[in-house]
Amino acid sequence: MRRELREDKNLVKELYSIINKYLPRLLNMFNNLTDTRNQSYVTYKMKTICVTRLFGLLCGLTTMTDISSDNFNSDHCIKNLSKICNQNLEELPYWETIQDVFINIKTDELRNIQKYIVKTLICSKMFDKYKYDGYFQIVVDGTGLSSHNYNLNNNCIKKKYKDGKIAYCKYVLECKLIVGNIVISLDSEWIENVDNLNENQKQDCEIKAFERMAKRIKKNYPKQKFIITADALYSTSPVINICKHNKWKYIFNLNDRLRTVFKDFNDYIEYFNDCSVKNYFLNINYKYKNHKFNII
Repeated sequence: MRRELREDKNLVKELYSIINKYLPRLLNMFNNLTDTRNQSYVTYKMKTICVTRLFGLLCGLTTMTDISSDNFNSDHCIKNLSKICNQNLEELPYWETIQDVFINIKTDELRNIQKYIVKTLICSKMFDKYKYDGYFQIVVDGTGLSSHNYNLNNNCIKKKYKDGKIAYCKYVLECKLIVGNIVISLDSEWIENVDNLNENQKQDCEIKAFERMAKRIKKNYPKQKFIITADALYSTSPVINICKHNKWKYIFNLNDRLRTVFKDFNDYIEYFNDCSVKNYFLNINYKYKNHKFNII
């Protein structure tokens, strides 16, 4: 399918029509990104850099080097992108040029574009049918991006293995909006240490990153109701308190992180079951500290 898309000479034009219809401000927002380059050496506008990367991804080119391939960097594609970017292009920007620009783009400015995309799609009401009782489901999880034998940027998460080896890892916490079989990035938060972290300070972690992310999500989407879905790492009282404070529902995997709850549930299923479906066990309104929730 990707090969067919690349061969479709009208694909870029069609993609532009779709973006222009549903996200009319998107391409112009690229022009407002802070340009940190020396303007004396600038050949491509910020809009041209961003549009080239975006359309490359939409055409199935997942790696930066693919952008400079003949499949994408064709006369027809250059002509279309010239019209879209309002810049007379002789060739598309080289992948290293794009990478150098993106390294220095301010994260908050990218988040504003991300917020515009999500809010515009939500306000269009095209995803309302995927709400559950008025709530959108969002999935939160951390993911590793890279591992090194040196501390890249002096802010990597340090992992020590049993054999004594040390790895320095780059992690990010991702939050995805789930609408049918589509996932849309709602927010991202780096999991990273401060530059001057000493031995007595704890490293950054997924839960700390979620606390920072949750504040931003509540600020950006104050009236939206969400169901936070995550693995057992999040089944802790502090995270539940965040959800309750923001009036969000939650679905967390359960393991022995909540030892009392985990043991009680395994004991209860031998004697009580609020579910009539075979091989399913349900405990309704379980009380834990100042919380009350269902366990299935």
